[in-house]
Amino acid sequence: MAAFVSAAVFRACSRCGNLATAFAAPSVKHVSRKVQAGIYARLLSTSQNPLLQREPAGEAPVENNAEYPTDYEVSYSEFKYVEQVLPRPTVPEVPKHESYPTPSGWFPPNDELRSQKPYLVRRTKNHMLPVYSSLKRFYYGMNHLVSVKQIEGDIWVLESELRDFLKKKTGLSIRTQVHEVYKSIYIRGEHAALVAEFLLGCGM
Repeated sequence: MAAFVSAAVFRACSRCGNLATAFAAPSVKHVSRKVQAGIYARLLSTSQNPLLQREPAGEAPVENNAEYPTDYEVSYSEFKYVEQVLPRPTVPEVPKHESYPTPSGWFPPNDELRSQKPYLVRRTKNHMLPVYSSLKRFYYGMNHLVSVKQIEGDIWVLESELRDFLKKKTGLSIRTQVHEVYKSIYIRGEHAALVAEFLLGCGM
């Protein structure tokens, strides 16, 4: 309340030109210096207060018509060269080869083999197996982790068969984790190549 009274007293004294009386008033001592400075700055005109002066807005630059000509020609025949660099909306189908694997080691899915399994691991949009290897940090240190995604059907049968396959190949105790919501299986260890070998053997 004292701040509002002091501001009113200050405005009244400033109108009559007696600013010293305003600062000497007993109620002004309750007002902070920042409030006093703000009131004093608002009382000054913009010509006397450079902080409130603003530069006038400049005019928009005029474009040089000689540098930017407006005459142009619309051509549709050259658009075929633009289409060559545009990304394709869909991934093209894999061309058929005489024999597999291809020089890059790629195998197509075998519908006859994977139809015999109660589960299905779908390929990615790039026709690759959804097997990913990563290095994760655990509380005891770094460790490799292999994840198999896009699993459909009985995920528990796939986890059991995959764990038995890796155990026979490595002779180690395999630790796995099944995530039914994400349709994924996580295998601890650097076994990405063996997991891909198992899935290809199942026709995935």
